Amino acid sequence: MVSTPPPAGIRRNTEIEEATNLYFIHPISSWLVPIFARAGIHPNTVSLAGAAAGMLAAVAYYFHQTEGMVFAGLGLMIVWHILDGADGQLARLTGKVTPSGFVIDGVCDYATFGALYVSIGLQLMPGWGASAWLLVALAGLSHAFQSAAFERQRASYIFWTSKVPAMSPEQVEKAFDAKTEAPGSSALRGLMSFNDALQRPFLPIPLEAERRLRTEVRSGHAAEVATLYRALYRPAVLMWSLLSANNRTLVIFVTFLVGLPQGYPWFELVALNIILAALVGMNAALGRRLARWEPAHN
Repeated sequence: MVSTPPPAGIRRNTEIEEATNLYFIHPISSWLVPIFARAGIHPNTVSLAGAAAGMLAAVAYYFHQTEGMVFAGLGLMIVWHILDGADGQLARLTGKVTPSGFVIDGVCDYATFGALYVSIGLQLMPGWGASAWLLVALAGLSHAFQSAAFERQRASYIFWTSKVPAMSPEQVEKAFDAKTEAPGSSALRGLMSFNDALQRPFLPIPLEAERRLRTEVRSGHAAEVATLYRALYRPAVLMWSLLSANNRTLVIFVTFLVGLPQGYPWFELVALNIILAALVGMNAALGRRLARWEPAHN
């Protein structure tokens, strides 16, 4: 059966997708989305199925010394990535974008890596004792900040390069000036507040520069702002993808393949935090360049 991929507006922005998503994960997700839609499968069901695959991957990795289980873990993690890429597309295609869907998708992502941390902690505990749980807890906290920072860069890029140029003046004013309190359930507001708190230290552009860009957009120069942001920040956002879940999946596979499950939490604690600091420094340099920018119409 041939499946027609969903329209471009349904898919994620390909300008800032890393290679594994662009050429492998998301093409499969996009192929599956129309099949799910015709079958009447709800996006939340896809999210939950992805989380189940992720948690089964954690079980497989727990038995990594059994032949074939490391590769089973990798395969199940890939299934999680594919379904995680499909649930949002399916929600947009079928008009089922809901606050509860946002909560469920976020919880499913946390459940996948949470199960992996438990798997690692259980394996390390006989030799490490309580320090095993300290290690995975610190790694999990680092993961939360790193992922939130990465997602903030993506969201800001999409906002300034795609959403703002497509808005009417009234929509622009609403986007800039409306209160940011999330509608919907308390669970949604809590999750969004949690994400906002994690992301706040990693704003892509300084607040003063953002105010300048907002002024330009209000003055009718949204296209110029989008061009500027794309030129400055597209390479940067692609660099931020070093913190993506795809790369974590590969590192998890390698550390278990060589029989060193503790390697993954140390990777998050040391390597990824060093990368995070370097990326924050890169954004600071871009912010200084943005501060020197003069609009072409001046």
